[in-house]
Amino acid sequence: MPPANESPCAMMKRLAKELEKEIRRTEERTGELEDKIASLQAQPDPPEKEIQALKQTLESLRSKVAEDNNSLATLQDVITENC
Repeated sequence: MPPANESPCAMMKRLAKELEKEIRRTEERTGELEDKIASLQAQPDPPEKEIQALKQTLESLRSKVAEDNNSLATLQDVITENC
């Protein structure tokens, strides 16, 4: 919970740090999914439906990372210009 007297610059810096952590967690999750997909594909009779579902989830996470990176870049620009 942010302090009651948090300045706008402090709030933006805190939000940027939180977003960086979220991006790292999402990137870790994409790595886990990539490993899971590779493992399933290596099976003699790979479960195609499961693989496709995981690939869709992976693409969603990659999109989220890209969007979050854009948001972070914008937030960092605002911080640089104003703080």
